[in-house]
Amino acid sequence: MNGASITLLPVVRFRHQGQSYAIEAGAVTKQGQLDGQDVELLGHFADCFSTPLVNAEGARQWLELQDDSGQTWRLGLSTAADLIELPVQCVYPLPAILVALRELPALQALALFQNELIALLDATVLQKMLERKPVECRETR
Repeated sequence: MNGASITLLPVVRFRHQGQSYAIEAGAVTKQGQLDGQDVELLGHFADCFSTPLVNAEGARQWLELQDDSGQTWRLGLSTAADLIELPVQCVYPLPAILVALRELPALQALALFQNELIALLDATVLQKMLERKPVECRETR
């Protein structure tokens, strides 16, 4: 090891209900657009919230993610995602009080990047959350 340290964290960022979320880029294999083709989604990101969102938009995009066993699954999004690199000094672990009170168990950290707060998500936990949702909640909206 040469002592080099990681200074940038590549993430795939997307927006939902005016908030920015991101997943480590290493978990994302591709992105696509729902265009009438039969694309099977594990769930829409909006399904991760227990409280129904007002004026929640249906899935228009999807991210394909790879789990620890190499299997892929798709997450529906309302908007397109983009790849950004977060400086690691902008990433902050959640304080214990936020861990205890969070509604979204996949939330692992927060980042402040270009005056924007980004919620960093664990793709594995997100997948487990969506797998536990009833089948009727998994329909493409």
